[in-house]
Amino acid sequence: MKLTGMRGRSPRNVGVSLVTVTAVATGVTYADHAPLIPPIASEFGLSDLEAGLLSTALFVTFFLATLPTSGFADRLGPKRVVAAGVGLALAGSVLFGLAPSYAVALAAKAIEGVGAALAFPSGARYIAGLYGDARSHVGLGLFGAGYPLGSAAALLALPALASAYGWRAAFAVSSAFIALALVLWLAAPAVPAVPRTGTMRDALRCANCWLAALQHAAGIGVALASATWITVYLLREFALPLALSGLLGSSLLVLAVFARPFGGVLVTRGLLGTKAVMRLGDIAIVAGVGLLAIPGRPLPLALGGALLVGVGAGLPYAGVFTTADASLPAAPGAAQGLAAVGGTAGVMIGAPVMGYAVQTSGFGAAWLFVGAVAALALVGTFAMKGEEELRVPLGGAGDRLV
Repeated sequence: MKLTGMRGRSPRNVGVSLVTVTAVATGVTYADHAPLIPPIASEFGLSDLEAGLLSTALFVTFFLATLPTSGFADRLGPKRVVAAGVGLALAGSVLFGLAPSYAVALAAKAIEGVGAALAFPSGARYIAGLYGDARSHVGLGLFGAGYPLGSAAALLALPALASAYGWRAAFAVSSAFIALALVLWLAAPAVPAVPRTGTMRDALRCANCWLAALQHAAGIGVALASATWITVYLLREFALPLALSGLLGSSLLVLAVFARPFGGVLVTRGLLGTKAVMRLGDIAIVAGVGLLAIPGRPLPLALGGALLVGVGAGLPYAGVFTTADASLPAAPGAAQGLAAVGGTAGVMIGAPVMGYAVQTSGFGAAWLFVGAVAALALVGTFAMKGEEELRVPLGGAGDRLV
């Protein structure tokens, strides 16, 4: 498939750029509440566990909605499904900013979760449509980088806005950005729907798809669960101001932003295979949480640990999703949807478990939980097949898998 037009500009470049903008907008909703937990909890009278459930509300609905909707992009066309997802993300963000109670705030995060369930797998299928038979690792890595970039931007910008104008005003600003992303997306080049013979039931029977899901749980799952608590960790452990805690905490996701396309480059250029990149990421996360969990660690050591977690979470992204695609050619959307569910489960479980650990045993126990997930994923790489083992090499040298 070859796209044409766009007045001399590459439709592929335009499409990758605009779908990445939608990823940034959706990524904002993953973490918009996280750096604002102190003022939100104060207004609604929340415990640490209840605050953690705000992330769970988003990712539970993400989990539940992904399973029945993962084939929508292949049947309806990915562009319109991405648009629907971003529209729901906008609705949830606006509702959260207006929420009069904790229950309404939970409902708002649930709406955002449905939006994410539509936008995330459909964005990956949109990238596949743009690239056709060419290798899509770099484009997929750029798209994937949009999610931690949006979350990092939320961690970075919203505390300062909340300190100056209140947390509801901060949500108004983030909602305006999501609305702009939705308008820009309407100009994206369309790619055709690609009917598939398989379904999510086939993905659920695919062992390699489950192992890819485990890798994504140890990637974006632990990164977002960690991002939910990193600002509070810095605030409590080092007595830093809220705005500075948000600024430093955002570094975890900023590194994931750069690591995702870099991981795609490593695979595309044949410097590392997909499983090697996954293992490198898992090891980096284990090392990073070890630094974060050391009792009495100095601030620079803790920040170094956060950076390692960010790098480890980002590197495997493109390899995970191309491996999921290759694991089930009859239903690649379903396979990638299952991988997305793995990341969702990581946050859905991880954020409240970390909150409970913080509440009962302290941050050391919370970081050890994150390390255990990454260690389990590392073990899983020895049972899975990477993309290179699943896909038949293509004819051209530029397309050959190494």
